[in-house]
Amino acid sequence: MPIDFVSAFQRPRMGSMKSMLSERCHCPLCLLFRQVGLRLLYQPVGLRPGRHPAYFLNDDDPILMGVVKSPRRFWHSMKVSWTSGVLNAVHNDEVIYLPPLRPASNYPVVQGFGGGCYALDFAAPVGTPVFAARDGVVIDTKDDGQLGGASKRFAKHANFVAILHDDGTTGEYYHLKYKGVVVTREQKVKAGELIGYSGNTGFSSLPHLHFAVYTAKYEGKYMSVPFALKNEPN
Repeated sequence: MPIDFVSAFQRPRMGSMKSMLSERCHCPLCLLFRQVGLRLLYQPVGLRPGRHPAYFLNDDDPILMGVVKSPRRFWHSMKVSWTSGVLNAVHNDEVIYLPPLRPASNYPVVQGFGGGCYALDFAAPVGTPVFAARDGVVIDTKDDGQLGGASKRFAKHANFVAILHDDGTTGEYYHLKYKGVVVTREQKVKAGELIGYSGNTGFSSLPHLHFAVYTAKYEGKYMSVPFALKNEPN
């Protein structure tokens, strides 16, 4: 997910610099730091070489990462990964989602809930309009993927839209067509609003839309949660 991180350094005392981290796209993130081979002078947040999965970036709140002598050495030693959304968000089960394809009866579900995975795959011709199933804010998109196939090696090519809901969960719409996204990051959308067009990109064996709702977990992981779709007349 192409989040733009912004680093800043302040000088709290002679010979050292305080490292701060924030991000450009205002959406909640759970960060995982991996730091190798660099000893911090001072550890106000308890950072030590290793993995640090419990830090959060919300809107404009920067994270104090430590105080070092050399910013360049610090960043050369630091790897950052993240999970978008609110950690361990509790899904509002009273929400009934609109079908992301309309009319729903025209697009059969070819794979449903099962095996602990809560997602729906709707068979749909390439170019079928895709609509937001729930109100939210667009937190990520990709539309430059041109490849697809029935192998995991194609997964990185999947085009998608991710929308943050008001309960901290995210709705994700996958396998959109090349240049088939019509919304932008930080855009507010309403349920039923056009967000893109279906396709066959990424790890996909047939043209379809993959829709799922997730809650963020530690270390860049997600957990899908069950959801209900509104029954609409044909």
